[in-house]
Parts: sequence; structure tokens; C-alpha cells
Amino acid sequence: MKFNHYLTAGILLSSTVLALDIYPQVSANIIEIKAVGEAVKPGDILVKLDNRQATLKLQHLQVIQKIKQQAFDDAEREFNQTQELYDRMVASHRDVDIAKITFDEKKRELDAHNLTIQIQKIELEKYRITSPISGTIKTIPNSRNATNHFSPKPLLIIE
Repeated sequence: MKFNHYLTAGILLSSTVLALDIYPQVSANIIEIKAVGEAVKPGDILVKLDNRQATLKLQHLQVIQKIKQQAFDDAEREFNQTQELYDRMVASHRDVDIAKITFDEKKRELDAHNLTIQIQKIELEKYRITSPISGTIKTIPNSRNATNHFSPKPLLIIE
């Protein structure tokens, strides 16, 4: 009997109008926003926020990544050369250990930095808000509400 009750509720809910408030995940000025009355489908870009600072941070991280990559390559080359000298009995086991420790350290630094770049790329995606549903834009904020960074307000309402 409960199953029939839930089934009836599901049918009633499916015939109702779905409305969704869209909130930003980051504070930034609005660059572009869909107009009231526009139809949207899932994946359509609703709002573009000013992402210049986040883009510059990503570029900065990418420049540092090149430096860390070069340090890693140098440490790898040094380790391989030291290992080769050790195999020829020219370098000591201690020299190989030191080169290996340096190589491992540079690898960990590079891996950690590459993760930081991936995190920043995810952050950058937050500056483009896409529609999760199909519908029509019902309201957009006035300019005063759109720039209030400290009190999140709905950017759009889709029905």
C-alpha cells in the first residue's frame, strides 16, 4: 500500500513546475548573463564571471611548473650520471644515495605542484555557470545585487 502512495506522489511531483535558483560559487563581477525569457537547456552557459585573477594565477602556476620540471629533469640526469659512475666504481654508494634523495624530492615537488595546477583549473571552471536543467530564465539580479560579494544572492531563477 505504501508503494502505491509513493507512486502517486511521484506522478503528482512530475507534473509540477520545477524552479531552480542559481548561485555563484565564487565572488566576481558578472561579465555576461542570459536575458530574462531566454530558453536554456542543460550545459548552456548562463553566466560568465570575471576570471582574470584566477587565469593569472593558473598562468603563474604553469610558469613555476616549468621551473620545477627543469629542476626535476636536472636531478634525474644527475642521479643517472651518478649511478653510472657508481657502476664503473668511480662514485661512492653515498653519492648515489644523495642523488637519489634529491631526485625523489624534486619528483614529489613536481607532482604536488601539478596537483595544484589541476586544482586551479577546477577553480577556473567556477567562473562559467552552466544550466543544470532545461527551462526559461525568469529573473536576473539588478546591478546592486550582482556585485555584492559578501552576501550571495541568486543570479538566476530558471523555471
